[in-house]
Amino acid sequence: MVRHLVVITFIAAMAAAPVLSCAFHGYTPIPTMVERLMSSSSIVLARSHAETPFRFTDVRVLSGAAEEAVIPHMVDSKTRAFFKKSPEARVLFAKDSQTGAWVRLVNVDHDMHRVLRQILAHLVDWKEGDTAGRAAFFAALLDEENSELHNLALGELDLLDYSTFRELALQVDTKRILSRIHVVGETNLKPVRVLLLGLSEEVGLRAFLEEGVRANARSDGPMLGAYAIALMEYEGRAAVDWLVRTQLTSQAVSAQALSVLVGAMALHHGAGSEEVGAAIRENLARVAIVDARISGLVNSHFALGIDPKTSPHFMTLETVSRLSSSKKF
Repeated sequence: MVRHLVVITFIAAMAAAPVLSCAFHGYTPIPTMVERLMSSSSIVLARSHAETPFRFTDVRVLSGAAEEAVIPHMVDSKTRAFFKKSPEARVLFAKDSQTGAWVRLVNVDHDMHRVLRQILAHLVDWKEGDTAGRAAFFAALLDEENSELHNLALGELDLLDYSTFRELALQVDTKRILSRIHVVGETNLKPVRVLLLGLSEEVGLRAFLEEGVRANARSDGPMLGAYAIALMEYEGRAAVDWLVRTQLTSQAVSAQALSVLVGAMALHHGAGSEEVGAAIRENLARVAIVDARISGLVNSHFALGIDPKTSPHFMTLETVSRLSSSKKF
């Protein structure tokens, strides 16, 4: 009876106001190129002279002090081959303002140089908090044929909170996403690619997303949260029903996986459609009454009074995609 009253209280509170899950920690996000640029004291473009093919001796300062621009990196064979393609080819470096280390960021060809000029023009505004402008800029790059620019856009979209991500009305190239989703060298982009599939209008993705949930639930895999969010976005109420019927009520699913799934539902409840939110409330209320594990997780993930302004990584896509990387929520 007590558990019943607790769950009813929580579901009533959930219905009354948007409820957001706790901020998750225990992971180190990979800084994007833009984040590196914003935290740098100097930004340069560099290449080697013919007389010094193994050192970056031709340095053009874009930001910072010219006297600081001594690049200690060596020019490897792949970079020398890149330079031979065009006299305009360069490598972008940024000097970390905290450590003083020069960080190699990206090879700059004609297409990248075009976008880099625009990024540098917006950098101050973005650093001062123009998140909407930054999101819109990189959303527009998602359709770029150049793979470096496309991946740059993916990395930036991965930083957004889920509600902003949904509101961008992104046009998803489903075939392109699926063709790269399992590339080993791009595993850091897999979570955001999965989340993009949730926004796809392509017919027939349900089985793919369900299998992603099943496989990661069985192994406590790192992609469980992303697949669950994408499935709920793609299939709506039917996805919530399926998740509860096949995963939340299964004794074969570990406590960690259950926590990830309820956390994903909490996130979607706070940022997704009201139809899916209602399905989440109804399903969790029904299951939590009879399952102490679920009632405890509802209490943890749907905790009230969390202020996103005080949590720097609050509800980002990195949070979604790495739900299983922390044992504590």
